[in-house]
Amino acid sequence: MDEITVSGKALLADAICGLTSPLDSLRFMRLKKSLLVMGLAPYLVALTVYVVLAAQYAAPLLFGFLIEKQIIPVGWNGNWLLDLVFWFFALTIFALLGPSIINTLASPLFDHIAKKTYEHYSRKKLPAESLELMLRSFLGECSKLVLWLTVTVFLATAPFAAFIGGIIALWFLGWSHVDRTLNLQSLRLGERLMFGVNHAPACIALGLWGVIPGISTLFTFLMASAGAVIVAKAEQRTNQ
Repeated sequence: MDEITVSGKALLADAICGLTSPLDSLRFMRLKKSLLVMGLAPYLVALTVYVVLAAQYAAPLLFGFLIEKQIIPVGWNGNWLLDLVFWFFALTIFALLGPSIINTLASPLFDHIAKKTYEHYSRKKLPAESLELMLRSFLGECSKLVLWLTVTVFLATAPFAAFIGGIIALWFLGWSHVDRTLNLQSLRLGERLMFGVNHAPACIALGLWGVIPGISTLFTFLMASAGAVIVAKAEQRTNQ
């Protein structure tokens, strides 16, 4: 009975760690303003480029197509309500897909953020980020991006898939952020997956942040740091 109680407390502590890790990383970044800027910069640049491209190319092409097909009257071109609907969907697409793509393209920056966060919370030093490690991390993030987009499409289109695979999708989303720090420790894929299995509550809880509308976009730049917090605190609990 005592073992069951201890196990239950460990699972609860793991889940709480996953839920609070973005807040811990935010507190850390408030101390390290340079990391905060480094985390925000790719999103601000990407959002600016996205808005410019959408305004200059996507909107005129879409409205022209709708007018040509007589779906909307000519007089509606540039109407504020039509613009509002367009930008709502455009920004929704960015909120859903943008963070994952940016995390992949800006992988070296987020690796550095994860490294500094882990070192702060664990009081340990990680090896210097070599070119080989950065390349392996980037390719790994590309693979996870493709897999995540595939899973997202599957969950959105297959009947009952969201119910059946929702927990697995949350786990994968959380583990993908934790895995960045594990990769910096030069662990093999099997060891990194086993960490995710052993700390599934933390991964699932962290994954929840990634599916909350609005909050997911605001907190995405913290996810690499949050994953590092989970790894550091898991090691501390193991050593106690």
